[in-house]
Amino acid sequence: MKKIIAGIPFILILALNTGCMGLGKMDSYGAAAYAPSTQDWRLRWRVADPHRARQRILEDCAAADCRVILEFGPDQCGTLALGQGGLGVGRGDTPAAAEAAALAECQRAGSDCRVAAAECNR
Repeated sequence: MKKIIAGIPFILILALNTGCMGLGKMDSYGAAAYAPSTQDWRLRWRVADPHRARQRILEDCAAADCRVILEFGPDQCGTLALGQGGLGVGRGDTPAAAEAAALAECQRAGSDCRVAAAECNR
């Protein structure tokens, strides 16, 4: 019985160190979809694999012409911006970088662009 109890602190230290070293971290993926006919859009993040992220985003967006317009991977942020005649997508290391990229792309094609808050795979 004493050997079992003595081994518990070792197991706890090992478990904590494994978590701190990032061995338990899983990659995650995200996607954005847009339907021109309805201007409906969806943003999904923290999905286990890129194929599933694309599949889930299209399930979320009910319009027949809904298409994936952005994919972003592990440790990336993504978003989109919509305006009068403009659509932009952005990917970056931070929410601010993704939002700035989406806004700039939207403003090149249109006006009155609004940016959705970026989401990150972290």
